[in-house]
Amino acid sequence: MRSSSRRLGAALVLAAATAAGATGRITVAREATVAGATVRLGDIASLEGDLVPGVAALPLGPAPGAGESRRLDGAAILRALQRGGVDLDAVTYSIPAAVQVRRAAQEVDEAAVRTIVERFLADTAGAEGGDVVLRTIELPAPIRIPAGDYTSRVVAPAGSELMGRVRLRIDFVQEDRTVKSAWVTADVGVFGPVVVARRPIARGETIAADDLTLDRRDLSQVPHGAAMRIEDAAQMIAKLPVSPFTPIRRDQLEAPSAVHRGDVVLLVAERGGLRITVPGEVREDAGLGQQVHVVNRATRKDLVGRVVDPSTVVVEF
Repeated sequence: MRSSSRRLGAALVLAAATAAGATGRITVAREATVAGATVRLGDIASLEGDLVPGVAALPLGPAPGAGESRRLDGAAILRALQRGGVDLDAVTYSIPAAVQVRRAAQEVDEAAVRTIVERFLADTAGAEGGDVVLRTIELPAPIRIPAGDYTSRVVAPAGSELMGRVRLRIDFVQEDRTVKSAWVTADVGVFGPVVVARRPIARGETIAADDLTLDRRDLSQVPHGAAMRIEDAAQMIAKLPVSPFTPIRRDQLEAPSAVHRGDVVLLVAERGGLRITVPGEVREDAGLGQQVHVVNRATRKDLVGRVVDPSTVVVEF
């Protein structure tokens, strides 16, 4: 079938196809695989004669998703040729009623995803990157993206801690456009120093610095609140028995008492430029910085204050 000449749309005329005497052959395939985001005539047709290369770039519509397919109507292709400035009286063409177009795809395998996440963890950890280890990576399904070069970026949920099992979003970018976003689960180990006891420590025992050492552990596997520095546990009192070479938790420790029940201390109350001091009596044992119940020895009024040192308690008024 041949079509009569039609008036050309000036804004869409292709320079290589405007000559009145242009000749050639257009043979459109029934099936084609494309790589780009837009289906162009050269992707689905064999072009011969004066039409090449100008008409090859003629857009026919968006390409389907990676690994997917869509149907192009033959009549729509013919209309696109006319809009593109092809003189259909000067060419021989063969266009099927329908063309099945498939988007070329590539699979991003687990090894590639692991490399992407490891690079992200190293960049995020900075100078401490050597202490971060990606134990496993889980993909819920194969990740397919359009064929071609790509870059990627990893996005962690706001406020999430990059330790233990973490959900991460990976965006795959081609030509400055995100072509695929996929969620993966990463099991991240972060290694750092943890305070452990060199020997068994009994309840109520004061812990000396020599009783402690630092051990490198996976922080995602240690108890919450584990002490990270020797000074966090040295000179503290064990509230519970401590086993050797197990991480020491802060809730197992308490500060030694700076004041004891019955001690006479100076009660200090300050507001603005006013400072009042009176003698007081401690009602319970308490450590530095801890709250303590006291009584004003002059008024016998019960108060609550904070231990500043073994002889001073700050109260509010």
